[in-house]
Amino acid sequence: MSIATDFHRPIDSGPMRELGRRVAGFMTARVFSTLAVAAFALFVLLSSLFGLIKPEHNWDMAPYIAASLEDRYEGLQALHTAAWEATRYGISDFQWYEITRGNTYIVDQFANPDHFVSQLSMYRVKLGYILALRYLDRLVEPVTATAIVASLSTLVVGLVLLAWAVRHGFSQSLLLAAPVLLLAGYFDMAMLATPDMMMAAFGIPGIYLAAKGRYWLSVPFLLAMFLVRPDGIIFLFALLLAALAFGQGRLPMLLAFLAAVLMYGPIAEAAGHPGWWPHYYFSNIALQNDMRGFEPAFSIGAYLHGIVRGINVGLRFNNWPMIMAVLLLGWLLLAARGRGADRNATMVLTAIVLCFIGKYVTFPLPDDRVYFIFVAPFLMILLEAWKPDFATATAAFTPSARRPN
Repeated sequence: MSIATDFHRPIDSGPMRELGRRVAGFMTARVFSTLAVAAFALFVLLSSLFGLIKPEHNWDMAPYIAASLEDRYEGLQALHTAAWEATRYGISDFQWYEITRGNTYIVDQFANPDHFVSQLSMYRVKLGYILALRYLDRLVEPVTATAIVASLSTLVVGLVLLAWAVRHGFSQSLLLAAPVLLLAGYFDMAMLATPDMMMAAFGIPGIYLAAKGRYWLSVPFLLAMFLVRPDGIIFLFALLLAALAFGQGRLPMLLAFLAAVLMYGPIAEAAGHPGWWPHYYFSNIALQNDMRGFEPAFSIGAYLHGIVRGINVGLRFNNWPMIMAVLLLGWLLLAARGRGADRNATMVLTAIVLCFIGKYVTFPLPDDRVYFIFVAPFLMILLEAWKPDFATATAAFTPSARRPN
């Protein structure tokens, strides 16, 4: 080989090639799997710990805390004061300013007990989450209660995904799963005082069991998911449609959906929920300082405005639309190569796609945290069907020994 050729490939030398061969020889499938499991377990543990020791104080924390404290305070002023005093616990001055002075709506809610309490009907309806906070905040500070729920939920979700990969022989895929889950909001959700991670802690095991054909066992998990966030009824309906189409799990999915329908009315009535359209208008069109008596007339134009806004915000500020686009492409490519998921898992994937459509048609909130519960199992089902082998791929690219000129 000429000196000029060597000059243009300065790192393509004998020692580097030998190092590459040694590394490739060491990185067996067992080593890759061990490293992947260890790295993913560390990722889950750190996320859970950060959720516990560094919770994020956002505005939603105050009404969730207020809803959990309602049974102990009489009078709007007393509840308003107690909720904001509890939210003040452990918060920096900058964060306190953000959640009390961040915009005109927040300023009004902080200053006006009547307006603030009028918002709580949209929080009480997340019954499972409120009850969890209500029992925990008798033992610890309310902010700590929100952190414990988020942290434990984060740990449960992570361990379920880890067990899924190990049990079904695609541990190496966890090296891909961790960064995708990070982009999908796993770490951020661990620090939020919202019910989304708790919903995932019940929903993802339920989705896993359904994907494995264990439909009856999935029902209690899916109903618990619904009780944490009642918009989970959309996924239950999507699962029912998919079960009818695929001819599998029809009875358990039907009973799960009917149970949710029967519970939805009493839960919404007990919470004083304003109804679908006022809540849609509030969340997707224009915030309302006072929800008392708020009954806007239904408008197709306003409804479409909410849909367009959701798409715009989702594409500009959230990761899940692009993640799902890549996952859908992956599903198509795997199916084209005859490596698609089995019938049960394909039914679940179909239900998830229907749920995405249903959620956007009925309530187009664009936040990553709302869709994480569906992005994560979609990813895992595809990784299980793919089962990438990084050890084989590494061996394929191992530099061969230098041949003499």
